[in-house]
Amino acid sequence: MTAPADNYERDVQPVTAALAAAGIQTRDFGHFVNRVVPGVIERVHFDAARAMPVLLEWLPRVSNERVREAMVRHLALKTRDSQPADTLIQEYRRAGSPNYKWVVASSLAFACTRQHFAAITELAADRTQGTGRQPLIEMLWRIKTLAADQILLDALDCPDTALAAMSALRRRLGNADARLHITPLLSHPDQRVSRAARQHLQRIDKRT
Repeated sequence: MTAPADNYERDVQPVTAALAAAGIQTRDFGHFVNRVVPGVIERVHFDAARAMPVLLEWLPRVSNERVREAMVRHLALKTRDSQPADTLIQEYRRAGSPNYKWVVASSLAFACTRQHFAAITELAADRTQGTGRQPLIEMLWRIKTLAADQILLDALDCPDTALAAMSALRRRLGNADARLHITPLLSHPDQRVSRAARQHLQRIDKRT
């Protein structure tokens, strides 16, 4: 059971204490910056690479989903031993909200290597994960197996994944061939699917 959001400060303390004990500055733990704006939005100085062993140790022990989300975002790392990706695969299988699963999947898509493609294909096929599987669907174009291709095609008319699936399909097949699969979905009864089809066809037209 996920702890209430207002327990974040309490529940994050064991994690930050463990990080501090390892000599890691925790001031910017849980802070993420997409674009630095000098004087307004400054660069984050949390050393995620040094913190990785502590985060990997503590992630299975934390129940508060907000704390887990911060840890997972810091684990979007590529390493030679693939430990972050291995842990993220297990974390994705753990109970959690669709929004949290999306964060886990996003970090996993960055951290994974070819050795994880079979596991990712399996996870991406699970429709019960709802919008949480979007980042996994979006990276299926990289896997290039019959199983991955079929999951990608099956995801085209799923309201939770249509937009991501169409994006991946265009990268997998090219715009011309993807159009053949996307065009029939303009008349799909779910507006999320038909809207995604319309958006991608417009993008295809701009490219061609």
